[in-house]
Amino acid sequence: MGYTELSFQLPTDYQESYLRSQISKKIKSDDFHFSILGKSLDARKKSKIIWQIRVGVSSPSIKGGKPPVTEKLILPDPDCGKGKKVTVIGCGPAGVFCGLVLQMSGFDTTIIEKGGNVARRFSEIAEFEKTGILKKNSGYCFGEGGAGTFSDGKLTSRTKTISAERQFIFDEFIKAGAPEEINYLKHPHLGSDNLKKIFPAIVKKFENLGGRVLFNTEVVDLDIHAGSASVTTEGDSCGQIESNFLVVAPGHSSYDLYRLLITKGINFINKSFAIGFRVEHLCEEINVSQWNSPSLPGVKAAEYRLAAKLKTGSAFTFCMCPGGKIVQASPKPGLSVVNGMSDYQRNGKFSNSAVVTGFNIEELTGPVSVLKSLDIMENMERKFFDHTGSFSIPAVRIEDLVNGKTSGTLPGSSYSFNLVPADFKELFDSRILNRLVEGLNVFNKKLRHFENGTAIGFESKTSAPIRALRNSDLSSPGHDNVFVVGEGSGNAGGIISSAADGIKAALSIAGKLI
Repeated sequence: MGYTELSFQLPTDYQESYLRSQISKKIKSDDFHFSILGKSLDARKKSKIIWQIRVGVSSPSIKGGKPPVTEKLILPDPDCGKGKKVTVIGCGPAGVFCGLVLQMSGFDTTIIEKGGNVARRFSEIAEFEKTGILKKNSGYCFGEGGAGTFSDGKLTSRTKTISAERQFIFDEFIKAGAPEEINYLKHPHLGSDNLKKIFPAIVKKFENLGGRVLFNTEVVDLDIHAGSASVTTEGDSCGQIESNFLVVAPGHSSYDLYRLLITKGINFINKSFAIGFRVEHLCEEINVSQWNSPSLPGVKAAEYRLAAKLKTGSAFTFCMCPGGKIVQASPKPGLSVVNGMSDYQRNGKFSNSAVVTGFNIEELTGPVSVLKSLDIMENMERKFFDHTGSFSIPAVRIEDLVNGKTSGTLPGSSYSFNLVPADFKELFDSRILNRLVEGLNVFNKKLRHFENGTAIGFESKTSAPIRALRNSDLSSPGHDNVFVVGEGSGNAGGIISSAADGIKAALSIAGKLI
């Protein structure tokens, strides 16, 4: 049995039978097995948009060749952590995958999550969008799967050193119900509807291995010593939990937990991140811009990625959600933060993305403490809430914003609450807004119909505004049994890199016992 790899350019609506026929012609045999290794949409020539597909083929008719060896994650011995306890704070991607690997390695692991499980989150979000009343530790930010559960579920990562971890994560996702295409699509995504099933399935696996999850339980105090850590909790499970190791996976919105960690001697520094607003267009309008057609057989909805180098910095689009919706992702009452999400089919009426610019709080304030930085960010988010006194959101048409105007009327939107015409000069620092407007002017030239969109709300959760200092083994300086991981550490961003960061922390903990 020989092996070879072949590349094809196929119509967007091709069927598997057609692909098989093309393989058969190439190898001159009907006796073969194949797997797709890579698949990406090539829309450079809009009159002929195609799938670029690479396949691996095994057949008796092929001489020589061997399939590539997939790098596998080497897990510790299943008894490695026997007799040792680990507490993991946070049930997002970093916390879940850290907990899973720890439990597979024999540790006694407890995950503490201040939000609810997916079923409860779904119910509470529906109630929130009906009443406009946001309950503490509820909404889109907290709970099983973290903020990523209600997102587009993008699985891309620019991190170059996590290939084994990435494959482990993909394998676990597929076992939990994800489509196998995530292994070969250039821009894989799961969609929020799939994530609502996938994360609970992985958490269930963790529990079946003996792990424990405490939902609706918030950590309110920490006591850290060499070789031990004690957390005090409130909520559905009150009391103290003792362990040998502590992993903190707070996500990008748990500012109260950041503050607690800082007061307990966990070191953070300010870092650059990005802020801006969401822009929304009709999905068909973006499709026409990218494909010269309102739809394309075999493809869900058009994506875009835009960037502009400016004299004073840069602006770029982030977290594009084709056929998705804009959601109110405030971490607590009285603040306003927008984010985007979409389901797997990406078949909504609108498409949205963040338009953001690189930002460091100290460019506005000069040197400030990390605690002060958190206060400043919350004040920015509060300003957008106070503008309307509710979760109705300030908005402006892009064509008006670039011309320094306030919109008299606003178009329809996917946003769950009302859009309110606003002067963004009253809401953004002029240095930030000027960069965003410069970026919009560039994007209007790069992508047809972009000026037809609407700028909506405040996007401030592209990543954490501060970064946890870490030793080479990911532990916290001065506390070799404490690990701050994932997006909330400021050292990772997105589902894959956050989950991989959690896995690396678990392997580091296991390594201390080998």
